[in-house]
Amino acid sequence: MISVAVASQKGGVGKTTLTLNLAFALARRGWRTLVVDADPQGAIGLSLSKKVADATGLAEYVSGHVDFQGSVIQTKVPELALLPVGQVAPQDCMGFGNLLADGTRFQRLLAEAGEFDLVMVDTPSGFSGATMGALRAVGHVLAPVQAEPIALRSISQLLEVVSSVKDEGVAVDLLGFVIVMLQLREQTSLEVADELWAKLGDLVFQTNIPRDPAFLTASAAGVPLGLLGKRPPFVAATFDQLAHEVEQRLEIAPKEREDAPIPLVD
Repeated sequence: MISVAVASQKGGVGKTTLTLNLAFALARRGWRTLVVDADPQGAIGLSLSKKVADATGLAEYVSGHVDFQGSVIQTKVPELALLPVGQVAPQDCMGFGNLLADGTRFQRLLAEAGEFDLVMVDTPSGFSGATMGALRAVGHVLAPVQAEPIALRSISQLLEVVSSVKDEGVAVDLLGFVIVMLQLREQTSLEVADELWAKLGDLVFQTNIPRDPAFLTASAAGVPLGLLGKRPPFVAATFDQLAHEVEQRLEIAPKEREDAPIPLVD
């Protein structure tokens, strides 16, 4: 089973959007995928529905009030399931993060998630609490980076954190950086993307996620881009491309599908 934490020092960079839409794309490619919301603010639930936001989840699981199966929500996509954050009172956010920080509870969760091919953990911003716990348990880290000058400053922090976790003896690898909110008609945004590719080389995915109003529409509707309608917006295809790149980097073959031409007629 493959485990990936989506992490960033900076908030508002689209971690949840990246996690949810990439997980959906990978699930549609045949991978049995579980999305774990480790953000005490419950970003996954807020992005989807009140039912998910109000459900029990990770908080109740780690406190022993519900078992793993009782905390997982199956979606209408057979290969995609959710583990929402559960009910965390604002005054309990720090305690929740501290409970997860050493990684042991995430390790137990991953051990119980053996029925899934892939687990993606949506972490809170910053490198403490639940984020550090996830990094100490997963095999890979995926980091969104805004195509804005200020985002360049956060990259070194992530690299340092991953290095420090590896020094603890944790076998975690940086899967790569994904450029998000790219504005193709803004010279500054393009210059940041070019600088990222120049400085980090293969650490940066070739697929980038543009800034697009369809993300707001999908969020308001409480669905991934791919389920926004019978004809999903063009930007939804970028996550299919990203999913293909993820498969290549993880050196995994497309799940249960033959990669061969399909005859148009018999």
